[in-house]
Amino acid sequence: MQERIKPTRSGLFAIELLIAVGIFSMCAAICVGLFVRSEVMSQDSASLNRAVSEARNVAECFKAAGGDVKKTAELIGGQIPADYELYHYFNLYFDKNWNRVSSFSEIMGGKGGYVLHLDQTQAYSSYTDAVVEVFRVDGRENYADVYILSWDIAALEVAS
Repeated sequence: MQERIKPTRSGLFAIELLIAVGIFSMCAAICVGLFVRSEVMSQDSASLNRAVSEARNVAECFKAAGGDVKKTAELIGGQIPADYELYHYFNLYFDKNWNRVSSFSEIMGGKGGYVLHLDQTQAYSSYTDAVVEVFRVDGRENYADVYILSWDIAALEVAS
């Protein structure tokens, strides 16, 4: 007659312990994923807040300049591009930490940053329209723009 081996309490305890460790590990992995995602959301939110602040500054300068893009660039400290007479725009460049830099090549050399673009769309007799856009540049050679915000603004009195 064969003798049957009875399961011991320690064997059942080991199985329970393995199941508990597995469930704990699965919950820990989910929590780590949530923390990483919350950090990315926090950085995106900080970038959006800073973009809104910079765009608001440019919009207020545009209104104070009466819709004159050249005066707006002087007020905000932007550089007028060589083709300004054709397109009536200017850009402001920022590094990853939102510190102002002087050119797009500094953004690309620093592996990314932000560009604020003001572009006059129409000049009417009583007001001037413009678009303020802020986008993130990733710093690669074939960079991809990620638009953060785009505002249509108007200055009610055109400066002469």
